[in-house]
Amino acid sequence: MTETAVVLVRLPGAGVASWPADSPLAGIPVETAEPIRQFYSWPGKRNYDGRWWSSTSGRHVVFESLLERDALMMADFSTEVVAVCAQPLAFLWPRGTAHAAHHVPDFFVRLSCGDGRVVDVKHVDAVAGARLQIALTAAACAEVGWQYEIFTGSDCAPALDRNVRWLSGYRHDRYRPQRSVLRAIDEAFGCPTPLREGASRAAAGCASSVGTVLGHVYHCVWTHHLRADLSVPLTMTTTVSR
Repeated sequence: MTETAVVLVRLPGAGVASWPADSPLAGIPVETAEPIRQFYSWPGKRNYDGRWWSSTSGRHVVFESLLERDALMMADFSTEVVAVCAQPLAFLWPRGTAHAAHHVPDFFVRLSCGDGRVVDVKHVDAVAGARLQIALTAAACAEVGWQYEIFTGSDCAPALDRNVRWLSGYRHDRYRPQRSVLRAIDEAFGCPTPLREGASRAAAGCASSVGTVLGHVYHCVWTHHLRADLSVPLTMTTTVSR
């Protein structure tokens, strides 16, 4: 423990650097940092861990639970997030802080407006028991100049969650349409059109199969190149538009 709160960040090529938590750190590229600690797996581990390929950052990001994976999925889909990384920093709390010595937040995201956001992922029934940790982290983030968010998964509407989960399967670059296919898709959905009708029209326009074009359309919805109301179940009759 230290006399004042400290932020540790593992920046590429620089090792672990430390700053007082009251320093103006908002401009430090934390989104490029490596995890501040190692991730371990073992037989019988209760939490499901893995790596999420982030279409936003163009690299894999580790997660330690299915809820953390969901947080990554929603961040990857968000138009305001331009980069995300896992556990790149740690807060060391001042000496004498009751019941707390340090905290490693789950994620850090960089927003399109330039702001940084620290994200902790917790099941909704675990939030009350983490009040001290949350309060300390929120206060430290406010001093640094970062936003702070608790992701519980409970705020996501069921239909939106299912739709984004489905679309995430098409986030990879292999579903990105070639220029000629994209032109056909743009023409087909130039005005609000049911998904099946637009995909059929686009397939005819680029001499491709409807199934192949549908994969490209889902990718375009994932990247927000195309728009659809995802607050209701996504079906073949869903209206899609540019």
